[in-house]
Amino acid sequence: MVTEIYRSLSVCSGIEAFSVATEPLDFEVVAVSEIEDFPSKVLAYRYPDVPNLGDMTLINPETLGRIDWMVGGTPCQSFSVAGLRRGLDDDRGNLSLEYVRLAHALAEGNGLRGFLWENVPGVLSDKSNALGCFLGAVIGHDDPLLP
Repeated sequence: MVTEIYRSLSVCSGIEAFSVATEPLDFEVVAVSEIEDFPSKVLAYRYPDVPNLGDMTLINPETLGRIDWMVGGTPCQSFSVAGLRRGLDDDRGNLSLEYVRLAHALAEGNGLRGFLWENVPGVLSDKSNALGCFLGAVIGHDDPLLP
């Protein structure tokens, strides 16, 4: 029996929970993307042979080969009830749309089959309709989906 290996790219990786969850499955982490110092050190320790691509907005999909899954949780501070809730008016909130841009690029050139995006419940009630913008972008609309 031949088992298919699913190649994944992790962005806004943190300490890379996805690979821990999928460890018993057939996933291979091709690269991570993290800019914060402490999580980057954890990633380097746990995955010494996996490159950290740094800023996800600077990733060149042409350098990655086949990517089956993209996973990540863009920064939540702009949506969190514990934060200022500036939504898409906060640069960190706009990273959710950069996530979608990268997913589309990977789908076009790298064979992306799916993605898993994680964020806080506050994104559901965000005044800038971040979730509507995210979902609209996912399906290729120029306009956000309205609640």
